[in-house]
Amino acid sequence: MKLLIDIGNTSAKLAVMDTDIVHFERRHESWEDTFSRLMAAFPIDDVRLSTVAGEDAELQETLAQLDIPVLWLTPSVPCPVKSVAGVPSAYGADRWAADIGAIVQDPDHTLLIIDAGTCITYDLFSAEGALLGGAISPGVQLRLNAMHEHTALLPQIEAEKEASLLGNDTRTHMLSAAVNGARFEMEGYIRNLLKEYPDLHVFMTGGNTFQLADDITCPITYDPHLIFRGLAAL
Repeated sequence: MKLLIDIGNTSAKLAVMDTDIVHFERRHESWEDTFSRLMAAFPIDDVRLSTVAGEDAELQETLAQLDIPVLWLTPSVPCPVKSVAGVPSAYGADRWAADIGAIVQDPDHTLLIIDAGTCITYDLFSAEGALLGGAISPGVQLRLNAMHEHTALLPQIEAEKEASLLGNDTRTHMLSAAVNGARFEMEGYIRNLLKEYPDLHVFMTGGNTFQLADDITCPITYDPHLIFRGLAAL
């Protein structure tokens, strides 16, 4: 079995995969305790990681003590199912893992991969495997944080999955713009890209994905474990 680790800006997530994911959790204890518990519970024979959080001395020390292979994903690690061109050296490991997770599921179409987490990232790949471009915008909670931190009176509030189109007080006004603004942004990217790429297949992942408008008729795959699928495919 594979132990897959995705260390993001907000939290570290772990999954154990055999033919599919058999266990998922967010890290809530030390790395040493986490590895000890999971390796006692599952026959793990290798570890694969993506991280955007920089070096972690405790994690590196714990991994060094394991007697199994460990793979740190970087943009130089090739996609296992097709040749991919244009991935920059500074590309985020989590983005590359999600992209691989989408490509291995559909290597034959133009792909838009949307990861709606702390930030919302967009990556567009041609059917031939070229990274055509991408975008990064603030996620829902960052939008709410910015309104609070850069004004005198707007309160700090927590993100929610859904919001009415228009609010009726300050809190719901902020939620309306943050939640619906993120959703409208995604829909706008998809609608505009569909004009140029009619074979577009959209993959969505992350903690802040949304139900998109019914008039968006291209294939949309919601996969909360897209990064893990990419790591497992390596």
